[in-house]
Amino acid sequence: MPSPDPVYFPVRRPRPWGQILQACAVIVAVPLIVLPFLRSGVFDLGTVGRYLFGPTILEAVWGTLSLATLSTALAIVLGTGVALLRISGNAVLRAAAAGFVFVFRGTPMLVQLLIWFYAVPRVIGRVSLSIPFTDVVLIEDQAASVFFTPFVAGLFALTLAESAYMAEVIRSGIQGVDQGQRDAARALGVPSGKITRQIVLAQAFRIVMPAVGNQYILMIKNTSLAYAIGYSEILLSVSRVYYTNFKYLELLLVAAFWYLLLTALITVLQHVLERKFPAR
Repeated sequence: MPSPDPVYFPVRRPRPWGQILQACAVIVAVPLIVLPFLRSGVFDLGTVGRYLFGPTILEAVWGTLSLATLSTALAIVLGTGVALLRISGNAVLRAAAAGFVFVFRGTPMLVQLLIWFYAVPRVIGRVSLSIPFTDVVLIEDQAASVFFTPFVAGLFALTLAESAYMAEVIRSGIQGVDQGQRDAARALGVPSGKITRQIVLAQAFRIVMPAVGNQYILMIKNTSLAYAIGYSEILLSVSRVYYTNFKYLELLLVAAFWYLLLTALITVLQHVLERKFPAR
C-alpha cells in the first residue's frame, strides 16, 4: 500500500507582543525625559557647540587617545608575558606573576598615578647617564622629576595597572585553547616557542579579542584619572574652561560627548575585527 503524501501545515509564529510593548515604552519615554531637559534652560546649547570642536578640546582628545592607545598596547605585551608566567611549570615564576597581578590589580589606578608622579622621582633623586667606557655624557645630574612628566608617569601607571588585568584576560584565552593541539605539535617535534607563538597565542588572541576591546574602552575612560597629576586629557581641559566661565554642565557635556564618540568608534572597530578574526 503506497504511503500517503506528507501534509504540510503552515506555521504561524506568535507576535512578540512583549518586545513590541517594551519598544513602544522606550520610544515614548526617551522624548519625555530628554525634551524637558533641553527646554529647561539649565544649560546653553550654544556654549556646548562653541567648545565641542575647539582647538583646546581637540588637543585634549588626542592626548586621551594617545595615552590610552599606547598604554593598552604596552599592557598587551606585558600582560602576555605575565600570563605565560602564570601558567609556567616553575612555581617561583608562577608566584612572582601572581604577586604582580595581586599588587597592580588590587591597588587603585589613582593611587598608582600619584605614586609614579610624586613618589618615584623623589626615591630616584637625581639622574646621570653616560655611555660606558667613554666620556660622552647623555644626562648630567638632572632631577628625576624632569623626566617623570604627567605623560610619562601616566604611561607607567596605566600600563602596569592595565597589564595586570590583561594578564588574566590573556591567561583565560590561553587556557581556552585545546590542550590536544599542543600535545599533537609536541609529538610532531615542533619547538615549544613555536607552539606558544603560532598555535597557542594565535588562537588565544582570537578568543580574548572582545575582552581586550572592552579593556581598551575602559582605558579611554581611565585616562581621566590623569587629571590628578595635571595631564592634559579631556576632563582636565574642560575643567580649565569651566573654572573660568562657570559653565560646568555645558563643558561636562562636551567631555561626555567625546568619551561616547571614542567609545563608539572603538566598538565599531572591535566588531569589525571580531568578524574578520572569529574565535572559532
